[in-house]
Amino acid sequence: MGSHYFISADRTSGAAWPFTAAQLGEALLRRWPQSTVTDAGDDNLDLDVRVEQNRCELTYQADHQVFVFRDQDPLDPPLAIVHTLLRDLAPTVPALWWADYDATPEPFDVTAELAEVIQDFGA
Repeated sequence: MGSHYFISADRTSGAAWPFTAAQLGEALLRRWPQSTVTDAGDDNLDLDVRVEQNRCELTYQADHQVFVFRDQDPLDPPLAIVHTLLRDLAPTVPALWWADYDATPEPFDVTAELAEVIQDFGA
């Protein structure tokens, strides 16, 4: 624990997400209305997502188009949130994930079912 995970569009293949930070915030609040989106400055949005009785914190770095979340147990909530948002906003854009401790990019398949994504992530 103590490390972070990152999910971004696959820029090595020239991919970019077509949504703005404002559109991301709107989509998040549509899905999870009890959540909050805070402009943290430096093109960062802090996402405090309330899913049922659970709370999950993520950051979206708009200038780099990357979601960041801390290693936690379980990893299912942040993965489900990012997967859902990307299915809503960028369903055909290839994405990658990596951890800060090894920085080895792995595919994050937005088209796959969530259970498969979680299994592939190793969560």
